[in-house]
Amino acid sequence: MNNFLFADLISRIRVGYKSRFLSIKVLKNKLAINFLFLLYKIGLIRSFHILNNESKILVYLKYKNNKSVIYSIDLISKPSRRVYWTLNELSHNYRRYSFSTFYIISTSQGLITSNDAILQKNISGEILCKVKL
Repeated sequence: MNNFLFADLISRIRVGYKSRFLSIKVLKNKLAINFLFLLYKIGLIRSFHILNNESKILVYLKYKNNKSVIYSIDLISKPSRRVYWTLNELSHNYRRYSFSTFYIISTSQGLITSNDAILQKNISGEILCKVKL
Protein backbone atom coordinates (compact mmCIF):
# COMPACT_ATOMS: atom_id res chain seq x y z
CA MET A 1 0.00 0.00 0.00
CA ASN A 2 2.78 2.40 0.92
CA ASN A 3 4.58 1.93 -2.40
CA PHE A 4 1.36 2.72 -4.32
CA LEU A 5 1.18 6.02 -2.44
CA PHE A 6 4.82 6.73 -3.29
CA ALA A 7 4.15 6.05 -6.98
CA ASP A 8 1.24 8.51 -6.77
CA LEU A 9 3.51 11.09 -5.12
CA ILE A 10 6.11 10.81 -7.92
CA SER A 11 3.39 11.13 -10.57
CA ARG A 12 1.91 14.23 -8.95
CA ILE A 13 5.33 15.90 -8.69
CA ARG A 14 6.12 15.09 -12.34
CA VAL A 15 2.76 16.43 -13.58
CA GLY A 16 3.08 19.49 -11.35
CA TYR A 17 6.44 20.44 -12.83
CA LYS A 18 5.35 19.78 -16.42
CA SER A 19 2.17 21.82 -15.95
CA ARG A 20 4.14 24.61 -14.23
CA PHE A 21 2.01 24.57 -11.07
CA LEU A 22 3.20 26.61 -8.11
CA SER A 23 1.95 24.02 -5.63
CA ILE A 24 0.42 20.55 -5.56
CA LYS A 25 -1.38 18.43 -2.98
CA VAL A 26 -0.20 14.91 -2.24
CA LEU A 27 -1.50 12.23 0.09
CA LYS A 28 0.05 12.21 3.55
CA ASN A 29 2.04 9.24 4.82
CA LYS A 30 5.36 8.76 6.59
CA LEU A 31 7.32 7.90 3.44
CA ALA A 32 5.97 10.99 1.63
CA ILE A 33 6.97 13.28 4.52
CA ASN A 34 10.50 11.82 4.65
CA PHE A 35 10.84 12.05 0.85
CA LEU A 36 9.63 15.66 0.74
CA PHE A 37 11.95 16.60 3.61
CA LEU A 38 14.88 15.12 1.65
CA LEU A 39 13.89 17.05 -1.50
CA TYR A 40 13.61 20.24 0.60
CA LYS A 41 17.01 19.64 2.19
CA ILE A 42 18.61 19.16 -1.23
CA GLY A 43 16.86 22.29 -2.55
CA LEU A 44 14.55 20.76 -5.16
CA ILE A 45 11.28 22.07 -3.68
CA ARG A 46 10.57 25.40 -2.00
CA SER A 47 8.71 23.98 1.00
CA PHE A 48 5.87 21.74 2.10
CA HIS A 49 3.14 22.02 4.73
CA ILE A 50 1.05 19.29 6.32
CA LEU A 51 -2.60 20.30 6.21
CA ASN A 52 -4.31 19.65 9.56
CA ASN A 53 -7.92 19.35 8.43
CA GLU A 54 -7.13 17.01 5.51
CA SER A 55 -4.89 14.00 5.11
CA LYS A 56 -2.80 15.83 2.51
CA ILE A 57 0.46 17.71 2.17
CA LEU A 58 0.77 20.97 0.24
CA VAL A 59 4.06 21.00 -1.73
CA TYR A 60 5.46 24.23 -3.19
CA LEU A 61 7.47 23.50 -6.32
CA LYS A 62 10.67 25.36 -7.16
CA TYR A 63 11.60 27.03 -10.44
CA LYS A 64 14.78 28.81 -11.50
CA ASN A 65 14.82 31.20 -14.48
CA ASN A 66 11.29 30.04 -15.39
CA LYS A 67 12.48 26.43 -15.68
CA SER A 68 11.82 23.61 -13.27
CA VAL A 69 14.69 22.62 -11.01
CA ILE A 70 14.03 18.92 -11.68
CA TYR A 71 14.41 17.87 -15.32
CA SER A 72 12.80 14.48 -14.76
CA ILE A 73 11.85 12.19 -11.89
CA ASP A 74 11.25 8.49 -12.59
CA LEU A 75 10.03 5.69 -10.37
CA ILE A 76 12.50 2.80 -10.25
CA SER A 77 11.14 0.46 -7.58
CA LYS A 78 7.52 -0.19 -8.54
CA PRO A 79 4.81 -1.69 -6.35
CA SER A 80 4.99 -4.94 -8.31
CA ARG A 81 8.79 -5.09 -8.56
CA ARG A 82 11.23 -3.90 -5.92
CA VAL A 83 14.74 -3.00 -7.05
CA TYR A 84 17.74 -3.36 -4.72
CA TRP A 85 21.28 -2.40 -5.69
CA THR A 86 24.56 -3.23 -4.08
CA LEU A 87 27.15 -0.59 -3.32
CA ASN A 88 29.08 -1.67 -6.42
CA GLU A 89 26.06 -1.03 -8.68
CA LEU A 90 25.49 2.35 -7.03
CA SER A 91 29.09 3.43 -7.59
CA HIS A 92 28.95 2.28 -11.22
CA ASN A 93 25.91 4.51 -11.88
CA TYR A 94 27.50 7.35 -9.88
CA ARG A 95 30.51 7.33 -12.21
CA ARG A 96 28.29 7.12 -15.30
CA TYR A 97 25.95 10.03 -14.55
CA SER A 98 28.24 12.09 -12.32
CA PHE A 99 26.48 15.22 -11.06
CA SER A 100 23.44 15.38 -13.33
CA THR A 101 21.57 12.40 -11.88
CA PHE A 102 21.12 10.83 -8.48
CA TYR A 103 18.90 8.20 -6.89
CA ILE A 104 16.79 8.27 -3.73
CA ILE A 105 17.51 5.14 -1.69
CA SER A 106 15.55 3.63 1.18
CA THR A 107 18.03 2.20 3.68
CA SER A 108 17.96 0.99 7.26
CA GLN A 109 19.07 4.51 8.23
CA GLY A 110 16.20 6.23 6.36
CA LEU A 111 15.97 7.91 2.96
CA ILE A 112 19.25 9.17 1.52
CA THR A 113 20.61 10.14 -1.87
CA SER A 114 22.94 7.89 -3.84
CA ASN A 115 25.72 10.46 -3.45
CA ASP A 116 25.48 10.27 0.36
CA ALA A 117 25.24 6.48 0.28
CA ILE A 118 28.45 6.15 -1.71
CA LEU A 119 30.59 8.99 -0.37
CA GLN A 120 29.61 9.15 3.31
CA LYS A 121 27.55 6.24 4.62
CA ASN A 122 28.91 3.35 2.50
CA ILE A 123 25.51 1.56 2.48
CA SER A 124 22.94 0.49 -0.13
CA GLY A 125 19.26 -0.44 -0.21
CA GLU A 126 16.06 -0.19 -2.24
CA ILE A 127 16.24 2.28 -5.15
CA LEU A 128 13.02 4.30 -5.00
CA CYS A 129 13.43 6.85 -7.80
CA LYS A 130 15.85 8.52 -10.20
CA VAL A 131 16.10 12.32 -10.22
CA LYS A 132 17.71 14.07 -13.17
CA LEU A 133 18.70 17.74 -12.80
